Amino acid sequence: MFGRRQDHIRTEEKYRLLREITYESVMEEYPGVVAKGITMQSAYMADKWSEVVSDSARKQRAPWEWVKEFPYYQSRPNRFEISLWGNNELGALCYGQTSVRGTKVRMNLIESTPVRPSPLGMRALPILSFAAAIFADIVGADELWILDPDPRLENLYMDEGFESRSIYHGRRVGQRRIL
Repeated sequence: MFGRRQDHIRTEEKYRLLREITYESVMEEYPGVVAKGITMQSAYMADKWSEVVSDSARKQRAPWEWVKEFPYYQSRPNRFEISLWGNNELGALCYGQTSVRGTKVRMNLIESTPVRPSPLGMRALPILSFAAAIFADIVGADELWILDPDPRLENLYMDEGFESRSIYHGRRVGQRRIL
């Protein structure tokens, strides 16, 4: 029993270091952007986006609640997680995970602030995509997937190098990018 727990701790530490390398790469590539993990506080902040009422704010909102998703993803040592900040404001978050064999990295939950102008400009998706590709490269994955993408955003994802919608693992819809 203790051996299994020690394996989990080692795996968590390994992936924590890989995420830190990813954050450093993002901040080097995108000066002025701060990349870090997702905390309960940033999850609460993202959930508050649903209360934003403004003529200039994006109306659509993600169907999930970050606070409810937080414990699930925090228990996954092989998770991909990132929050992006500009001018000390939360601009975007993403949770994902490597596949069982580590050949794919999935971007399961993606959301950016509905506030316009965004603290990231119009760069949330390009930065998140860059970060996920860096993480995928580090872990040795050769595919990056956006799972359950909003059909209205398919062309936006394709602009970032993802293919059109297809079936992932026989049951879910996704958009793939070969690395």
